[in-house]
Amino acid sequence: MDIAKKMQEYDEAFDFYMDRGRMPDTISPTDPLGGFLTQTLHDNPQLDSQDPLWKDLLKDELMKFLEAMLQLFQPLEEQHRKEKEFIHVFLAGSMDKKRQIWSQAKNIIVHGYSQKQVNLNGYEEQLKKTEPQDTQTKEAILTSLVKDWDKACDEKLKQQEQASINHRSINWEMYVKEHGLSDYKKHKRIEKIVYSYPELAEIVRIMGREQPNRKDEMDETVKKYLPILPSPPKPATEIEEIATGQSLRHMMPVETAIMSDRKTEDLFYLKYATQKLQLFASKPKEESRMKLDRQRQKEPRLEKGPMIVSLDTSGSMSGRPIQLAQCLLLQLLKMAKKQKRKCFLISFSVRANVLDLSRYGAWRQLDKFLANYYSGGTDGEEMLAVALKTLKNSNFAMADVLIISDFYFSQPTEPTQKKMKMEHDKGTRFYGLQINSSEDSYNNILDKIWQVKTRNHNFG
Repeated sequence: MDIAKKMQEYDEAFDFYMDRGRMPDTISPTDPLGGFLTQTLHDNPQLDSQDPLWKDLLKDELMKFLEAMLQLFQPLEEQHRKEKEFIHVFLAGSMDKKRQIWSQAKNIIVHGYSQKQVNLNGYEEQLKKTEPQDTQTKEAILTSLVKDWDKACDEKLKQQEQASINHRSINWEMYVKEHGLSDYKKHKRIEKIVYSYPELAEIVRIMGREQPNRKDEMDETVKKYLPILPSPPKPATEIEEIATGQSLRHMMPVETAIMSDRKTEDLFYLKYATQKLQLFASKPKEESRMKLDRQRQKEPRLEKGPMIVSLDTSGSMSGRPIQLAQCLLLQLLKMAKKQKRKCFLISFSVRANVLDLSRYGAWRQLDKFLANYYSGGTDGEEMLAVALKTLKNSNFAMADVLIISDFYFSQPTEPTQKKMKMEHDKGTRFYGLQINSSEDSYNNILDKIWQVKTRNHNFG
């Protein structure tokens, strides 16, 4: 069973149900976890009218529960698969093969099923009454037995999985009721802290690429030296005479109009081939000119692209700075999760640690990742090397990179700055949040740096 694939199905099914009020066709009516998901959403119709945060929190808890259940289902499904394979071997085997493995088959049925599920005794009685040489009748009896066994095998797996859901869902529902309000208050507190700083709110918007006319994506004014062009056509009073020929540089505007219309384009080429184009006999003065041409320089930017966030966890960031940094990080991760965007985390001080949240199961490691603090200096060069290496991964190409730090570390080396420029030219943007510091060594290296001073907050 591919747990990651199933979790993606359930994640999409949750959103589909909230949007349309029913499960998508990808969720089978016989899927016990799909049924649990459906029932849970059916029992919470108020989600549509509440703060969207309630829906997000319920979804997170539901996905955790479904993932835990899938892991519990794995050994059950593996046992089911092996038994189904044995059933197939028994059914497909010759009578001699069936005799050889009959004892093993009986043992599986006796220990796995009741007489009501698979009436083994009844089939054995029928076999005893059959003449030894009547193999055709024996095959028919055994085939009927195997059909009952195969059906019971599938039914047993469903019952086991449903029983497991029923047993563990009670504790899950109690947990959600007990912790739901506190989780809601915690997230609202983080949200309030983040949006109390205009700088942090702007970072969330920019990292979310929610501003269609951002300055870093504005069209550039490009100076172009245009080739020698004919000056504008003279007024009719200045034209000495009109001639015919095939000089494209001296043709009259009417010929341009004929050429630009698809209906008359063939006529233009005929006149050109036969030298019948209407031309100015007095050649217009040729002139060259410089032109400021504001063009759309469309960068290869994704609408909702991936993110790389580097968090300074060195000793100088301890206390309120790291608490504020984590509030911003959690708000960004909430956005990334909701928008299904890939996110790569780097914590750095004397060394760099990473967490690729696009990998299956990585979100469960987030709390442990955030708990890693170090004292001592800060190695910004290693952090940037990790970020640049990550940008080479197709999952994180053209990602937005955000560095959260006090920036008490050296400027990147020249080779590193060259690599940063290469990635920038591809579409990557490098941003910084500078907390409780006025260092300016990175001002000309990053696209933008926001500076904030921490205030007294109840971080919880």
